[in-house]
Amino acid sequence: MKVRKMTVSIILVTMLLMVFVLMPPVVAEEQVQPLNEGFRNITVDVAYGMMTDDSLQDLVILDVRYQYEYEMGHLYDAVLIPYDELETRIVELEEYVNDEIIVYCRSGYRSQIACQILAEHNFTKVCNMLGGILAWIEAGYSIYTTSHHIIVNMEEEEILLQIEPLLPHLEPICVPCVLNQSCPSVNEPSNITFTMLEQEENHTVTLLTYDVNGTTFDVTIAHALLWSYNEVTDELNRTASFISTEITAEDMTLQFYSLSYMGQHKEYNLTLYTMLTPLNSETYNSSFTIMNYAPAGKSELVSLEIVEFNSSVTLSQQYAILGKVAKEVGKIYEKSGDETLQQLAKGYYTMEKEAKYLSKLVEKQLQEYNGEILNGSAVLMDPEPLCTLCQLACPLAAIGACWLVCWLFWPMCVYCATLMFYLTELGLGCMAACALLGACP
Repeated sequence: MKVRKMTVSIILVTMLLMVFVLMPPVVAEEQVQPLNEGFRNITVDVAYGMMTDDSLQDLVILDVRYQYEYEMGHLYDAVLIPYDELETRIVELEEYVNDEIIVYCRSGYRSQIACQILAEHNFTKVCNMLGGILAWIEAGYSIYTTSHHIIVNMEEEEILLQIEPLLPHLEPICVPCVLNQSCPSVNEPSNITFTMLEQEENHTVTLLTYDVNGTTFDVTIAHALLWSYNEVTDELNRTASFISTEITAEDMTLQFYSLSYMGQHKEYNLTLYTMLTPLNSETYNSSFTIMNYAPAGKSELVSLEIVEFNSSVTLSQQYAILGKVAKEVGKIYEKSGDETLQQLAKGYYTMEKEAKYLSKLVEKQLQEYNGEILNGSAVLMDPEPLCTLCQLACPLAAIGACWLVCWLFWPMCVYCATLMFYLTELGLGCMAACALLGACP
């Protein structure tokens, strides 16, 4: 099966079936009519005017979406109470019963329901923001967000970046997880055994055998180290490797390359991992990169940027562009005016520096494999946003990349294993793939 770009659009398509069962229909802005039900409809321009009016000191901005939507982006100073919890949590707003309340959701459907509930509880100044946060962004107003969708275009060697807030368009595939409910049980691969068939300094061949639902699968995995790099300075230890992997299961074979890079500093760890699927000896069909900056000590603030390349680039150019992306995102956080968001800027400036360093390293020392990439995408993280990544992990499994997520986050393997088994004809469980690739402990 031809693999397209691993971008937001692919992830969302994977989730599409859940929408018809679990998500109410979206009402377009022009379909929302003014109501005489104790609240009034206002445009985003009117809402912005109210929010910047110093005389409205007790103004309440109420977000009635789900928790994960709020965490990915919301209006500044917004209070979160999901619309389906509002009835039972109405007491939290009682002190504002006679104050202006602006209610918004994603596009206007849920906020209308929430306004009706508030009106029924005698709130006197309730405003429904038409079009929701999507209309707010469309009008050019800023939001508090640590997630962006970046599209990269090349025009006559000029790099053009389109950076927009990343908001969930559809319900996530694992809805019970998001709603803090119990997820369905899964059937894990069992009786996993490894047999080393060949073992040399830079080459290994392993036979993996495992059972799923009483069926035994044999998988052969060949690893070849094609290049390695190590540089140690007083402040930083850099290591890198380029590996060829070939996986054979029954009569099907998957070949790909992987580039791993790590920068260890006393103040942070930076890791980068790229999966490359070849089209021929000079061209890669696709590339998927995860770059993660983790500061020393625990950080409560997390960010996630998804990057999509609309133009073909070489491997070294890809890293140089990711450096530019990191720099521009860092500027956004630095200029946000919010002290919390400004903390993220340092991490992105470090990503910029390391990505550009890797770009030059590939250009100089990995020329043979510095081929053109037709379809590229990447994820930048500061640090590891596990909850958000959970929503991406299982859709990635559906397109054959779950092992990559597991390489970074082993606990995800168990859930992805069954999804992988049912969504692919190979029947190659994600857990087994992770194990054979050296990702699992």
